[in-house]
Amino acid sequence: MRSERKWFQNGSVNITVKNIPKSIYLVMKREAKEKRRSLNAEIIRALETEAAEAERRRQLSNLRRELDRFAASLPPLDESAPLIRRDRER
Repeated sequence: MRSERKWFQNGSVNITVKNIPKSIYLVMKREAKEKRRSLNAEIIRALETEAAEAERRRQLSNLRRELDRFAASLPPLDESAPLIRRDRER
């Protein structure tokens, strides 16, 4: 039985990113220098920020679908007017 290859080391994964546009590289390098971080640390921070945003968008999308399902289960607004009028007349 062949063992699976382990890609994680100490809870981390190594990746290689190729063909990064020079403008992006320069911005990341400048940001790293200004924040006194290594370029690697700055790239990790950018990836963490984007991953958190992607997760937030996914959760918002799920909440929106749940809200739409709830709204669809409510009676149409036209039908509530007679109920409100009757309630006011009491």
